[in-house]
Amino acid sequence: MKVSIWNLLLVLFFLSSCSENEEPQGVEETFWVYSYPVQCDHPSNIPSPCLGISYAEEFDFNWPALERIPFEIEGFTFKPTFIQKILVRKIENTTTGEIKRKFIRVLAEEMDFYHLIEGSWKVQKYMGKDLPNENFPKGQSVSILLGIRMAVSTDGCNQLILEIRKVGPNKILSFGSLTSTAKGCINELHYPPFPGIGAIFKREGNVLTFYSDTKEEIAVWEKLK
Repeated sequence: MKVSIWNLLLVLFFLSSCSENEEPQGVEETFWVYSYPVQCDHPSNIPSPCLGISYAEEFDFNWPALERIPFEIEGFTFKPTFIQKILVRKIENTTTGEIKRKFIRVLAEEMDFYHLIEGSWKVQKYMGKDLPNENFPKGQSVSILLGIRMAVSTDGCNQLILEIRKVGPNKILSFGSLTSTAKGCINELHYPPFPGIGAIFKREGNVLTFYSDTKEEIAVWEKLK
């Protein structure tokens, strides 16, 4: 059966058109998505949210080291307070360099309990004594910053910043570095800047209570509104 030259050209044209319109397949990639939106790296007058991601095999709660990517991943719904490991298809436009990602599936997820402790807190009681007292003459407050995993307080002289890494449902499981201002203080006062923070905790409404391993109360914090 003979095929005319015109039919052959029509078939070739059709195949060429399909090839040009066909979307690039891209490559699959796997990464963890952090449980809070993070500010994008690029300068902007209006802060815009990005996803914080990590390509590590196990998620590292090192907030400053997170890579930032655009918040939009086609088909993906961001899940606050959860760390999710997802599989996506990454498609790069070779002409413009634009990158798009399409969600395939969730590979793993775990809850991040940081939200239980974030906020500004007033320490009401420590080691059985109400505050203020002779050890805390001005009382004590602790601010645990939203999303960026830092607790800020003072020892009565210097401001202290403690990095908080992984938080479980009833205990902070790991900490990072502790940094301090370098104030020169006369008659320095030094008292625990974060009373109870390394112990087991229980959150009830706006009250955070810390306990020893033997269930003895160590500290009581009340959240400031």
